[in-house]
Amino acid sequence: MRSFALRIHTRAAASLIAGMLLTCAAAGAEPLVDPAYLANIKDDYTTPPRGMTAAERASWQTPDLARMPAAPPNGNVRAQAEYESTDGLLIRWGSQNALLTEMVVAATTLDATARMYIVVTGEAQRNAAADILAGAGANMSRVEFIIQPCNTGCSVWMRDYGPRFIESDGIRAVIDHTYNRPRAVDNAFPDLWSASTLDPQYDIPLVHGGGNFHLFANRRAFMTRLIQNENAGSNAQQIHDLYRDYQGLDVEIVDAFPSSFDSTQHIDMWTLPVDDDEIIVSDYPENGDQTPDAIADTFAAARAQEGYTVYRIPGWSSGFGTGTHYTYANSVVLNSIVMICTFNGQDARNEQARAVYAAAFEDKTIVQVNCSGIIGLAGAIHCIVMHVPVARTLLLFRDQFE
Repeated sequence: MRSFALRIHTRAAASLIAGMLLTCAAAGAEPLVDPAYLANIKDDYTTPPRGMTAAERASWQTPDLARMPAAPPNGNVRAQAEYESTDGLLIRWGSQNALLTEMVVAATTLDATARMYIVVTGEAQRNAAADILAGAGANMSRVEFIIQPCNTGCSVWMRDYGPRFIESDGIRAVIDHTYNRPRAVDNAFPDLWSASTLDPQYDIPLVHGGGNFHLFANRRAFMTRLIQNENAGSNAQQIHDLYRDYQGLDVEIVDAFPSSFDSTQHIDMWTLPVDDDEIIVSDYPENGDQTPDAIADTFAAARAQEGYTVYRIPGWSSGFGTGTHYTYANSVVLNSIVMICTFNGQDARNEQARAVYAAAFEDKTIVQVNCSGIIGLAGAIHCIVMHVPVARTLLLFRDQFE
């Protein structure tokens, strides 16, 4: 545990937060990208929701994976935590392009080494994206494009369908699950990645949305009960054993928020690992639907009992049952920086969240990006990236030639 240890509960520490706000406000920087420039960036297509559209819901049939043989990697398996040093981030261009531009500029200019792997539909989209990113100030020497043709069925939600990475006996490899949405191009992307990079791929026999997953470097991991609901043929112990075998993890399944509050029921919408024994957990008002508040408080109390330092940040809904779930826990740790959401202009909770992140990640630069345009689709910035660990062969290559 770091020498600076702090337990924060937003309802109990308002005075502490207020004092920290002054420091954080003074440390705030001008936007990395001119807001007027961002306002002129257009999307190539409409962003599908992180959940299913009405048409998708009507046609969706849960895949039967009962006959899919389990074939995990042999040898020593390790999954990398997001707070560990990483090669970069994987994203898909096409929608939410202004938000992606902010993130690419931050990743390639504020961190010394991070790369951005950007999936595009073809040469025309690659050239357009490169022009936009260069104009915004991105370091294009650290941007790599991957082409996957797509007319329909592709989306920005890379966290949910993208390749999950492990090391198998020190070699980077891919764990591929069946995407819990009827989006064939998205679901096929891990196959394309593996074929392009020669990363070995292992198919885990589970239907899954990757945002319902958080892990620590010490092999602890958490998912909500959505994983059981989507895999009725597998019980909790079987799911636990699959993650042990495929990713070397000790998974604990916890209660999910009701879908009326958060349509994804993904754990990345309300919690974030900070370090092996530190975690951020959202804190919800004690009014309206009590379930999210009770689930988050119970989870936070359990982690504190285990010795974790628990940081609490605001979370809320614009209206129970039909509203938007606002969360600051859905953020991106990338080596020396942490990208976090802002909402609704000068909402005081934006600076509350920044103060908590500055305390939790005291050795990193906190970068705020505007998530007002994406949060209504039931996701934010963690949902649109996948962390890519450094491949050992790639690391050796860079050591020799860079």
